[in-house]
Amino acid sequence: MNTYFIGSALATASLYMVSATGNTICMKSGNINLGSEGQIYAGGFISAILLNYFAGCNFHPFFALFFSLFAASILSALIASFSVFLQQYRNASFLLTSFIVSSFIIPIIDGLIIGPFRSKSANLIATDFIIDSYCFPQILQPSTLSPFIFVAILLCILGGLFIYKTSYGNKINIYGIAPVFSKYAGFSTGKIELTSAVISGAMNGITGFAAICGIYYSCHQGFYSGIGWNALSVAMIAKLNPFLVIPVSVFLAFAITFADNHALFHNFDFDISGLIQGIIIFVIAITARKGVSK
Repeated sequence: MNTYFIGSALATASLYMVSATGNTICMKSGNINLGSEGQIYAGGFISAILLNYFAGCNFHPFFALFFSLFAASILSALIASFSVFLQQYRNASFLLTSFIVSSFIIPIIDGLIIGPFRSKSANLIATDFIIDSYCFPQILQPSTLSPFIFVAILLCILGGLFIYKTSYGNKINIYGIAPVFSKYAGFSTGKIELTSAVISGAMNGITGFAAICGIYYSCHQGFYSGIGWNALSVAMIAKLNPFLVIPVSVFLAFAITFADNHALFHNFDFDISGLIQGIIIFVIAITARKGVSK
């Protein structure tokens, strides 16, 4: 165990925290967003493209990062809201359409990275690296841990306060538990579905932005892989409680990071982190099954 791997695990945990908080709010409304990975990819891609463009225009880092963050959150929120539109006006399942839309977006972004936006100065299948002034500073050296970990914890706390301490958060809770009662009570159910999906999409966009600025520094093919599904696992393990998302994210990130580290240095020829994820999902499914049978 060294500083680099501790920092890497905590950085990964910060990504899980943000995405899982958005998933938690969406699931509280009764919908499950299976398009997290596509939304994270889209947020990271637009961030990398804009930051490279702003670098050529000599934008101040504050404004460059602010506009990139805004664009990433808006783009991913629009992607998530499209599934709400299909659900409300075409009676399509949000669960399925969110996954299908994500599966449609990922190869498009892959093609853009391979084609017009591929870096001309490196052999990687990725966009150009963003300049140093647009990268998050590192707390630990050598490490991939940036101050975003504190932002992620704050977003989890704000998500918990929104769900449990505001009247609109209570409406989301009630609608997720009793949608028919909510309709007869006069709740704007369409607005609740849209709001929760937009929040989830925006949080995924922020996750992609943070991954580019704090960990990878360019958008390469597949950087999103595992983040969305692991964040969904975090949300379910935490019982849809944004406050519990924080410790669960740290636990899962450390488990996966150190499993990969162990496999790397001991020549394992199979995906040990995938095995851990499978075990966790299996345990969640068994627990959910018992809850339903009761």
